[in-house]
Amino acid sequence: MDVFNVIDQIYEYLEKDNVEQAVMACLRIARKSKDYLNAAIFLRELYPNEHEVVRALYDDIAPLKQEARKFIFEKSFDRWLATHTIELGDRGDHIEKDDKQKVWMFAAGQIETELIQWESAIADLVVPAGMAPFDVAAFTDGYAREKAKIRLHIRSIQTIKSRIKTLCLNYAVQMERQLDAQMKTQSFLEDVQNEVNNFFKSHPESVYYKLHKATQLAMSKDLEDSSLLLTEIRRALKEAADYFYPPVSGKIKCADGKERSMGNDEYLNRLQDVIATKLGRSTAKDLLNSELDYLAVFMRRLNDMASKGVHASVTLVDSKQGLVGLYLFLYNICTRISKDSNEENVPEHT
Repeated sequence: MDVFNVIDQIYEYLEKDNVEQAVMACLRIARKSKDYLNAAIFLRELYPNEHEVVRALYDDIAPLKQEARKFIFEKSFDRWLATHTIELGDRGDHIEKDDKQKVWMFAAGQIETELIQWESAIADLVVPAGMAPFDVAAFTDGYAREKAKIRLHIRSIQTIKSRIKTLCLNYAVQMERQLDAQMKTQSFLEDVQNEVNNFFKSHPESVYYKLHKATQLAMSKDLEDSSLLLTEIRRALKEAADYFYPPVSGKIKCADGKERSMGNDEYLNRLQDVIATKLGRSTAKDLLNSELDYLAVFMRRLNDMASKGVHASVTLVDSKQGLVGLYLFLYNICTRISKDSNEENVPEHT
């Protein structure tokens, strides 16, 4: 589904005063985006009956916790109640004391029918011909009061209609902005991924192939693949460490003056020393040192998660976070190394 196309349809429906179609389009976007709260809000506008809303949305929100489901139904009901409640007394209308607040329980698809029926009711209030003057006066007075009440009903329905249209318009604008921001973020992440892939295509291809396999696993919804993804991330990270700093036996004095093992299994130590030596020459030394500390902690946590094995209980969120973290980590190293290499190859001016 092209969400931007559906958003354009919402605008068209609102311009044509087609409230029901606008609500249905908003519902499509909400369910597609897994925006369950707004999905419940728009479902209530289509089906005011609580049981119908629960039935329609149950399959979508079944994986959520009970507290989350409760919040969705309660919050969406509060929003529906605020939309469909008319405070008649605030307008200064001449109405009965007990009728100053009214909740209109009708669906978006019933609005036009309600308006037509009430308009027809006003047209039907015609004084019969041939009546005595006294009776004509009585009927006229009674019909005038009845017409005033009907017009008040019509105005209330139109108010609710305007609120629903505003609800749809605000949601369309909100989703349009959100999708624009997501596209910019997605473009940035694609650039990061492309830079890293291109770097390792021209260097050790084994890292690229492992990154490519990890990306394929990230598209899977199988929990077993989520665990395999973390294992593949660890392998790709080790391959990258072997390229930047091949394993050596014994303890080596690192850039910070401490001695550490730099063997085959100590690839995080090797990567940490690569960052300290390669990125330490940057003018933004303090910032890069902070980034180094963060990345070192993150990669060690990633290593601990992957070390649990492919049968460990790993969520898709954990796996994707690990893959994004890996690409950002490698991007920082690759771009800095490439930059330093280019600067070294620039001839000095005499």
